[in-house]
Amino acid sequence: MTSSSQRVLAAARAAGQIAAVRHRVELRRRRRHPQLAAAVVLGATFATLLLVGTVPVPLYESVWPEPGAYHYGTLVGTESDRVLERTRELAATGLVLTAGLGALGATTSDGWETPPTEAVTAVPLSSAITGVLGAALLEHGWFVAPATLGAALAFTAGTGSPATLAGAVVGGGAILLTGLLAGTAVGVAIRAAIRRSPRLYSARYAVSVLLLFVTFVGLAVSRRVAGVLGSTPLGWYGDLALATTPGLEAGPVQAGAALLVATGVIPLALGTTLVSGRSLWFAETVLDDGIVSDSRPGRPTRFVGRALEARFGRATAGATAAVWRRMRRSPRAMLYVVLPLAFVGPVTADVSTTAPALLAPLVVLYAASAVGLGTTLNPLGNERVVLELVRTTPGGPDAILRGHALAALVPGVPVVATAALLVGAAAGYPPLTSVGFAVAATLVTIGGTGLSLAVGAYLPNLEGPTPASLSPPELYAMLVYLAAMVVVASPLFVGFGTEIADSLVGIAATVALCGVSGGVAGLGGYRYARRRLEAFEPGVDS
Repeated sequence: MTSSSQRVLAAARAAGQIAAVRHRVELRRRRRHPQLAAAVVLGATFATLLLVGTVPVPLYESVWPEPGAYHYGTLVGTESDRVLERTRELAATGLVLTAGLGALGATTSDGWETPPTEAVTAVPLSSAITGVLGAALLEHGWFVAPATLGAALAFTAGTGSPATLAGAVVGGGAILLTGLLAGTAVGVAIRAAIRRSPRLYSARYAVSVLLLFVTFVGLAVSRRVAGVLGSTPLGWYGDLALATTPGLEAGPVQAGAALLVATGVIPLALGTTLVSGRSLWFAETVLDDGIVSDSRPGRPTRFVGRALEARFGRATAGATAAVWRRMRRSPRAMLYVVLPLAFVGPVTADVSTTAPALLAPLVVLYAASAVGLGTTLNPLGNERVVLELVRTTPGGPDAILRGHALAALVPGVPVVATAALLVGAAAGYPPLTSVGFAVAATLVTIGGTGLSLAVGAYLPNLEGPTPASLSPPELYAMLVYLAAMVVVASPLFVGFGTEIADSLVGIAATVALCGVSGGVAGLGGYRYARRRLEAFEPGVDS
């Protein structure tokens, strides 16, 4: 063996060891935070069910009746053209989504933020970058690999031919390899390119999530988009997945081209990641560390600040302004405001056809819930550095909690009220009904903010970027809060989702019930959050 081959093997071995160690660290972190593992399990389970589809198992068909890989496997002998077309569409769609997942992880993950000192000082830089890349691929693999393998097994079972499994596994693996590698390489390159701009670099979280959400909803809602993708060379991966399926004429040229592309992506993605990773870690940059003071606020901000100070006092107004500044520094903490859209979008599209009367309350419920999915869902984590000082300051806990609530309500209430008026008008509500609908939505929003404070105080996330930024809420907190908001907003659905709110008495009763549910949730939640903040001990309760 030549010396160059030995160096390549040594570098590859070092990269593998780095990837394995970093992945073990991430697994230990999941054990400390079970909600992280639960999120991966839930996501992988949902994706697997979606791809596998209905199978002939007692009770399963009634729980999950949607057709998937197994169903199309049974159609190979009778509708081979349809199966080939659908497989090409799914292969192209899966390729786009996995590439988006890889790009999202590369642009937002903390793993690429700084070079791992223990690695770059012990092994060549190329091995360190490749090791971080391998750890990222392993992390994504927990989410997408079970779904891909489940679809391959289900399709094989549907066809009844074991030979089908070889092509399905190779095709699925090629999709994952191409999508994740290409997406990660592009994400690291984008991150390196915008690192010199503090504004662009801090906005990458919101932009990345928004783009992935638009892509996800577009592919989930519109079959036409999937059909267009399937007719492009991306659909050739479907031919590769069907290459060994008996009784189906997949294109051998297309399958070979897909396999060749999947093989060629490896060196291209590695080269791009090495160049971009070196620039990302060691190029001279000027970034806002979250501590420097912001520019002088504009006239509208000063007006709002004076109004808040006159009504709630200087301490609360100062806490509100501080939360707003930290929101600009840490947009990542606002991720959960848009995350539920990935589920609400397809559900809303389905409700619009099956139960159109519930569409307006559902849209308003999301808008009201979004107000409480940001700053108020982690008050203890956001103030973890100054908790001891806050408790010894007269009125400190109240100022902090009110500041978090007002930071969400001041911009959120006008948005929710306007959205309710527009949605009500679009749904054909009379003017008086639309006004009542907006008032009820506002009451639910205010109550939901207090509820959010309580949930965030009960399930805090005490791990954050810097003392001057906000901490992202816990996933468990988001799920609990959304489930509780359905209960708080139940009068809204009962009143405006049926014919109860068609009369003046019905409107008044619905608004009153929303006021009661919002008041109980908001006031009770605020009081619980204050008791929790006053009694919380970071070293004991965390």
